[in-house]
Amino acid sequence: MDASGTDDESVVGEACHIVASSNDGPRGDSPLTPEQRDKYANLILLCNIHHKQIDDQPIEFSVEKLAEIKRAHEEWVRTQLGFDAAKQRDDEFYADVVDGWVSRIDLDNWLNRASSILCNGQPSIDRELFQALEDIRAWLLSRHWPGRYADLEDTFLNFRVVTQDFCTTFNEHAVPRWETSLQTEKFYKISEWNPERYKQLGIEFDYHVALVCDLMLELTRSINYVISMVRGSLMPSFRSIEGATLIQSGPLMDFSYKTYRVEYRGEERTAHPYPGLAQFKIDREARDIHFGKEPAEV
Repeated sequence: MDASGTDDESVVGEACHIVASSNDGPRGDSPLTPEQRDKYANLILLCNIHHKQIDDQPIEFSVEKLAEIKRAHEEWVRTQLGFDAAKQRDDEFYADVVDGWVSRIDLDNWLNRASSILCNGQPSIDRELFQALEDIRAWLLSRHWPGRYADLEDTFLNFRVVTQDFCTTFNEHAVPRWETSLQTEKFYKISEWNPERYKQLGIEFDYHVALVCDLMLELTRSINYVISMVRGSLMPSFRSIEGATLIQSGPLMDFSYKTYRVEYRGEERTAHPYPGLAQFKIDREARDIHFGKEPAEV
């Protein structure tokens, strides 16, 4: 619906699943994988009234009937509304990139898998997620970007650069932990009796841990930035059910955990809000949440 004199436009279309996103949902009995259920081929755009109707009447609105409704509507758009084949091709490319990105970093489980970086005062991460972050950089770099949505492409670039600096920084002092994880080594522990050296290494350890934690916060921020840009340029209802990506730290002094929603705010929402590692060490104090700061000398 159009903007009013006081408010922005209102998006009333909703991306609906033909086969439900879960097995117990409407038309959910299907061999489709969770990833396939969220892809373009299984989505149909409806108003909120018809969205509710098809979910309340899954027998009347079968998978086959909804697929035919979608096909007929797309054909009508092509013949009656001056269908832009190039835009459709580009939109499908972006949608595939978004789907691949969500799947490759296991975004649905980010809170559970990434929060170990912020917990226990000794950052750790499971090997599979760390390898996924290492791999996603090359995967994003190798995409042939159409250039239609420059702002969206910029947010993916921002995510890629943050990911690179997080992985590189964490890996400086990472050691295997059991068979499934990597953990920051307590490199301040030395064999010789040298109180001054021990103290200096302790300061360096605390600085490194705080920087790794702040980079994980920045990585989560960059994820939320991608999500908001997907909504703004491509899919208005993208991850509307899941909401913002969260991250957790703890245990605190009272053995509780704290959950954070971190985002770029105001003037931070530029094409490239992450300024690179050297400047980020200084700028991080201005972020919504941070754990460390740049001392005069480390």
